[in-house]
Amino acid sequence: MNTEKQLMSLINATKALTSTRDLNEVLHLIIEEVLCVFDWADASVLFLFDPQKDFLKAISAIGFNMEYMGKVALRPNEGMSGKTLVLKEPLLFTSGTDTYKGMSDLSPGNMDLYQKSLGKDHRIPTSTICAPLITEGKCTGVLTIDSFSENVRFNQENLMLLQTFATQAVIAIENATLLSRNERSNHIHRELTKVYMSNQDIAEITKTLSELINKPVGVSNEYFDLLACTDQKIEDISHSIKDEGMWNGDRPLNRDVYIDGEEYQVYFFPIMTEKELSGVLLVVAEKDEVLDSLDIFAIEQATTVFALEIQSLNQNISNKFSYQRSIMNDILKNPDNGIAILKKMNLYRENDVYVFITVELLSDSFDYDGGLGMKQNFSRQLQRNLNLFPNLTLVYEDGYRYSILFACREKTVEADFHKILCEFLSSLEERFQLRAGVGRSFIDFSEIHYSLQDSFVCVEYIKQVDHPGVKFLTYKELGVYRLFLSMDQKELESFLKMDLEKILKYDNQHNTELATTLECYLANSQSTRKTAEKMFLHENTVKYRINRIKTILGIKDLVGELGLELYLALKINKYLNKPGLSL
Repeated sequence: MNTEKQLMSLINATKALTSTRDLNEVLHLIIEEVLCVFDWADASVLFLFDPQKDFLKAISAIGFNMEYMGKVALRPNEGMSGKTLVLKEPLLFTSGTDTYKGMSDLSPGNMDLYQKSLGKDHRIPTSTICAPLITEGKCTGVLTIDSFSENVRFNQENLMLLQTFATQAVIAIENATLLSRNERSNHIHRELTKVYMSNQDIAEITKTLSELINKPVGVSNEYFDLLACTDQKIEDISHSIKDEGMWNGDRPLNRDVYIDGEEYQVYFFPIMTEKELSGVLLVVAEKDEVLDSLDIFAIEQATTVFALEIQSLNQNISNKFSYQRSIMNDILKNPDNGIAILKKMNLYRENDVYVFITVELLSDSFDYDGGLGMKQNFSRQLQRNLNLFPNLTLVYEDGYRYSILFACREKTVEADFHKILCEFLSSLEERFQLRAGVGRSFIDFSEIHYSLQDSFVCVEYIKQVDHPGVKFLTYKELGVYRLFLSMDQKELESFLKMDLEKILKYDNQHNTELATTLECYLANSQSTRKTAEKMFLHENTVKYRINRIKTILGIKDLVGELGLELYLALKINKYLNKPGLSL
């Protein structure tokens, strides 16, 4: 082809490249038009550089089978195109010897793919030109043409012409890329807006985001309980992350994970509502795959939508508690109809035993908004824990106090049920400061008020004693102390002064432990041997202390009402948190 025809072909090719703004169509046209300009060439490949993965990837080709050529990944300086990438200059290979030398450093895998892409004729080009695609001083790709004919040898004029074509191709790619990005950006915004405005659930929003970024996506709450996902891999990852407890939502994070022997890159994005973590968005990518800017844009848009949806779910929790409170009010007003009310709500189960547990948030944990944020967080945590409980639960929410009616099977061993409640409260204590009390169990709903009041009494006792080691108390454990809560403190102090105060003063003045010894002695049926064993003392030491107590009180024996009065006085002293006995 003479120079004039070549220039006309180049002009026509440029017009063709600017006739469309579709990126995929432009990339294909580049290959078609370059072979129109160089109609004596046999094949052409367009490589684009992936800076994250650091290799050239074949995007479009003629004369090669893209099923194989599309898998070729050239590292910088590998092969003829890889060398062009590094040098940022066009390279001319004028003979089979030159091309063979230029391809001699191809990796075995890439060489195998190259040969397969040519079919049965595993040939080496007799002549090749590689032209870099330069954008702002960076090489973004390489355009290569090959001849397999002994009669065709590319020359310097061809080299200059291909570089001119490559320059026009860069402009066409940039324009199409910009338009494609704008169109994709608008598409992302439009699809996410549509799915939100049509009141779709979290599962549908998750599916939409997955389709927009072409990657598996999952959404969990702040505890990594999965709310929705598009792939089994997400479930496996969520379980492993929950077990590790490795992420607190401070910032987006990515890490490598192995699933069924395959390595993946997982990205975590916080879902925030009112500056607090309310959920986590998980995105799974191939190993070493980096999310592009439009993926990030889609994810950022989606996290806003997810935040609104999770906020709506949290509001549902508040509504649920309000509804349960109305049920509880009906039962408390008409306890004789308790079973009928539960049956009406399809909540009744025959042979169940019921018990109230009251949980109260401590005011010390309240934040700047008067505890509202803390209360909302606690409600979410409480609902999550209750969802894990297999039996009936009803919540009576009253300010920062939550009274929960638990049901368990009549045959459930009390110790086992107590263990379940302890685990339930311990999981709440991990994030919140609280105190809790458990009332007596009941079957007959005429006793429901007693169980509720019992749980209140336990909470009030913990509050009055204000001992840091006591956060959870059952009514049975409270024992005799429940008698003191409704009594006037001055009356209790007056009872304390009758006899026990003499022993307390003696202990304080002489640094002895008579009061402690007396309590252990009375609790062990006045056995000096058992008391000595409990206190790790010699039995004669116990006898000496008991005799000293008798001397101080001016009595001969600790029997009858006097023993009972001293025992009650010791309990009152503990209840009043007086110096001399710790709780």
